[in-house]
Amino acid sequence: MGVWEETVMAAAPGAFDRRDGRLYIEDCPIEELAERYGTPLHVISEAALRARAREFQAAFGSAWSHGPVTLLPAVKANYAVALHRILAQEGCGADLFGPGELEVAVRAGIPPALISLNGTAKDAATIRRAVELGARITLDSVREVELAREAAQACGKRAEVRVRVRPLVSSEAGSEPYGGMPQREVFGRYKPGIPWEDLDAAGAALQAPELDLSGVHMHFGRHTIDLDEFGHVIDRYAEAIAELRERWDGWEPRTIDIGGGIAHHADPHGRGGIATPPEREYPTVALYAQALCGRLAEGLERAGVDPAGRALEIEPGRSLFGPVGVHLSSVLASKRQESPFQHAWMELDTSQTHLPDIVLERCRYPIAIDGEDPDAPREPYDVVGVNCSSDVLAHGERLPALAPGALVAFGLTGAYQDAGATNFNVLPRAAMVLVHGADSDVIKARETIDDVLARDVVPSHLQSPVSGAPA
Repeated sequence: MGVWEETVMAAAPGAFDRRDGRLYIEDCPIEELAERYGTPLHVISEAALRARAREFQAAFGSAWSHGPVTLLPAVKANYAVALHRILAQEGCGADLFGPGELEVAVRAGIPPALISLNGTAKDAATIRRAVELGARITLDSVREVELAREAAQACGKRAEVRVRVRPLVSSEAGSEPYGGMPQREVFGRYKPGIPWEDLDAAGAALQAPELDLSGVHMHFGRHTIDLDEFGHVIDRYAEAIAELRERWDGWEPRTIDIGGGIAHHADPHGRGGIATPPEREYPTVALYAQALCGRLAEGLERAGVDPAGRALEIEPGRSLFGPVGVHLSSVLASKRQESPFQHAWMELDTSQTHLPDIVLERCRYPIAIDGEDPDAPREPYDVVGVNCSSDVLAHGERLPALAPGALVAFGLTGAYQDAGATNFNVLPRAAMVLVHGADSDVIKARETIDDVLARDVVPSHLQSPVSGAPA
């Protein structure tokens, strides 16, 4: 079994397939998708997204028996409105940052009561918009408490808020995304969350009649795949909730949000030049849910806080969207050299600008070739893109000789790739297509060069023609 089968197909069973050598997304051959929409192209499987959401809902619904569970997918991971409409149909809400992501949730039709406006340094206009809608605001500072009060007074309605805290994590275990820095230090440097020194002031302000303090929030992040480390953080979270009760005259949260942070199956983070996945035991969603929910309930009970009736919220991003997407590209050319040393390049029409986590997260995405001959000889190539940097998409990938026009698929790319794409070298961003069964639709249009340059303005004093310039 190859890497594609062990990673992409295993992470989203039935959504990605190979039939007689041809690659399929649900019942759409990627050859037809490329011909219809062009490449480079982001493609999302609707069936895989729905299945992934249901997997989270079932796992946490089973593991947390004390109250309702709501999935709040992280809009930042993939802000295509159509995808959040699908998730809204599945009963999900939204975890979001800033006015842009708030507008995504509104356009997707997500009920305001299931929206959590998160993040640091929110401005007054964004907080007021959330209050007007009836969305919840996750407060990050004493300043935001006052902004929420002012917005509620201006709107003539009570604002539902919750506080974001950073539990006092003491783990010395290394954080993988931060080069092995102790998680205690990484978490302590992480900017979101009301500082402990400000909690008394925040609590006093939260007595205001304009505010309904309904819950508490934290987010640990994708620092590890060790469930014991997640359990340690959850233990500290339960202790933090108990401390808030002591500081705030017996207040207890109706809703507890535990953030996201789980690494999905075959997470490509940090693999860099590694062509095959390392031998790691990634926890399933079910094991993740059991570990976190069990430790949270135990920690609350130990601290004297009854978990009964408390609603639980979970905010997956990369783990929800990552496995449900692939990125399609076409071969432009290949070349090789013998001197000063042997080396070969396979040139594609995509780029790190379309797959930014190759640089930002040192990701190594699984690669598959459409219609390849399994018996064809292979040799190592640097798979490279079209921007002017080295633009290496995969080092030393063993590939057969590929003619121009051959289709290459990168798996596990449904999260953060379109969201983080840039226009370096004035490269238009790729289209995004949603596949549902044998049908497909564009859900993000392909940019043109005119789109990219639309922000440019030439001042009036520079308007005179330049001698010799093309008309």
